[in-house]
This record gives sequence, structure tokens and C-alpha cells, in this order.
Amino acid sequence: MALKFRCYVMVFVVAVLVGFSTGKRAPGDTRPNFVIYVPDETRAESIGVYGHPFVKTPNLDALAANGTVFKEAHVLHTQCAPSRCAMITGRYMHVLGHRTQTHLVQAYEPNFFRYLKDAGYHVLWHGKNDMFSQAAFPLSVSNWTHDIGISEGKGPFKFGEKGYYSFLAGPSKKYGNDSKANGDYRAVEMGLEFMQNNPPEPFVIFLPGFGAHPSYGAPKDYFNMYSAEQVSTHAPLRPPHVANKPKYHDGIIKYRELESFNQTFFDEINAIYLGRVSYVDWILGQLVSGIDALPDIAKNTAIFVTSDHGDFSGDYHLVEKWPGGLDDILTRVPLIGRIPGGVKGNVVDAPVNVFDLFYTLTDMAKCRLTSRTYTLLAVCCHS
Repeated sequence: MALKFRCYVMVFVVAVLVGFSTGKRAPGDTRPNFVIYVPDETRAESIGVYGHPFVKTPNLDALAANGTVFKEAHVLHTQCAPSRCAMITGRYMHVLGHRTQTHLVQAYEPNFFRYLKDAGYHVLWHGKNDMFSQAAFPLSVSNWTHDIGISEGKGPFKFGEKGYYSFLAGPSKKYGNDSKANGDYRAVEMGLEFMQNNPPEPFVIFLPGFGAHPSYGAPKDYFNMYSAEQVSTHAPLRPPHVANKPKYHDGIIKYRELESFNQTFFDEINAIYLGRVSYVDWILGQLVSGIDALPDIAKNTAIFVTSDHGDFSGDYHLVEKWPGGLDDILTRVPLIGRIPGGVKGNVVDAPVNVFDLFYTLTDMAKCRLTSRTYTLLAVCCHS
């Protein structure tokens, strides 16, 4: 209740301090709009275009076919807040102490939202905030609503039982297209409504959703989309107790009391996780099709999709993630961009960091920075 109250207070503070922008694009201003979709805890290898053998992600695959897919995009940290702070500041998290979930971006720290807002962009945010401190938020964001969440059912384990910390949940009684029950989808609906009603341009719409974050449950029509047998047969998980892995691998299994569960149990967790990834993909499809139904908006709007980190989702008999873990399934995330006038079907195999988005977005928006490192703009425009 206290957290919800703070969320409502923050919405009020942001609205009062910055108001609702009604400015129109200045004559000759050709800078693109940005729509940035960041579903939480979505690992790259669980997506079709990244090589998964059976998961259904037609909308992520289509976005890649119509833009650029970065096959080796990695995050700087494998916990939500540190990773996101690095993404928006373009700095390693240790530079200004963003090593934990509670040390957020401060008012004195540059970030791409603030650069864009100061450059005349209307910054609309629908979703979670685990990046900005209270003082920094109104300096970087025009309007915010805390629309986030994916419906799921009750899990099979009670507190105190072995298996409780597997984060296994059940199917929701609600379907994925129910925006009242699924905040991630509601956030997209609100973003589309904004674009459909003569929005101020240029704009940024940021959609940081719950994504594939545990618990391992899903809306009714996505929970049983895949089976443990499919995982076992076509995409077998990595075994536990691998030599030369960090000690925390075995430590997590013991601490979360997962020693007694067999391989099928973890295959089931992974199957449910893949269902969540397919739901993330469906939401993206609603977003992209909604944008493409607005030709005047679509022709000048860049779309980027990425995530803050991956998830073990049963691999190594592990669940969730580990702060600072370096397993590829945690650091490697999707990064796909479709920009106005950009190339189609472009595949980049070279490694990139997700915080390269900082320099890419400010470059596209023609922001004046005192320094600039690597920007992804060139490879999005040229194959």
C-alpha cells in the first residue's frame, strides 16, 4: 500500500511540476520520435530471431526483418536498477555508485531522457520506475503512469515449503488481451491513445514493462503454450553443478531449497517462461501495428526493443537472476531497432552494449554532448 501511495504521489508531482506539453513540431524539425519497449528479464536466446528452435515470437522477428537486429547485445549488470541506470546514463554503473536497487539516478546526472526533454521532446512514460530518484524524475520525464504487470495464478507451493522459492506460479483466470488485468498491455494501449490524438512532437514513449520477470506464471492463453517435453526434446536446458562455474550456482540451489526437484520441474519452468516471452511478443505486435496504422506518425518514429537482463529460467536448475552474474543467458538481451529511412533485415554480429542507446538516441535527436562514444545509428542505416 505504501509503495502504491508513493507511485500516485509521484504521478501528481510530475504532472504538477512539468504539466502536459501541447507544443507542436517546429517547421523544419525532422528529428524522429522514439518508442522504446523494455520488457523486464527477457533473454535473447529465448526469441525466434535469436535462434530459439520453437518459441513463437513473430513480432520480434518481423521487427528485426524490417530493421536491424544486434545478435550480441549485452547489459552492464544483471540486476534491474543498475542495468537500467547504466543504459540511460551511458556510464558504467560503478562510475557513480549504481550498484544496487536503491541507488538511483540523481538530479545532477546526465541521462538521455533529460537530454531529449531539454531538446524539446515530450517524454511520456508508462511503466515501472527503478531508475530515477524523486528529484531527477520531473527533470527528465514529462508525464508518467505506473502501468505495469502481467496476470498470473496462485503457485503450487506455500511459504515455508520446498519449491516456494522456485517462483513457480499458475495460469491466470484472465486472458492476455485483457488490459485491465495486464498492466504491460494497458501501458501500450495508453501509448497508442497518445499517438492517436494529435500528440506533441517530437516525443519519446518509454514502455518499461514487467515482461518475463518471475514469478513463472502467465495469462490463461499463454501459460500452457509450450510443454516441458518440448523443452527437453528441442531446447534442452544446461545441467546443474557445472565445473568451473561460480560457487553461487550451487549456493542458489541450496539457498532456494531446489535440490529435490528433477529436470522435468525445471523444464516446466522454462516452458512457462517461453510462454511469457510469447506474450511479450504479442504486446509488441499490438504496439507496432498500432503505430503503423498511423502513417504520419510511423514515417517519423524510431522503435527500439531491448531488456535490462536475462533470466536463468531453469537453466543450471536455477531461477531468476544473480546480481553481477556473467552467464550469457543473463547478460545477452534482445536489441532491435527500426528507424525512419533505415535498412531492413540488417544483422549485426559484433558485440554491443545496451548503454550504446544513450549515444544513439542523443545522436539521432541532434543533442549537443560534450563527448560521444559509440553510436548504433550508422549500422541501423547501412548494412
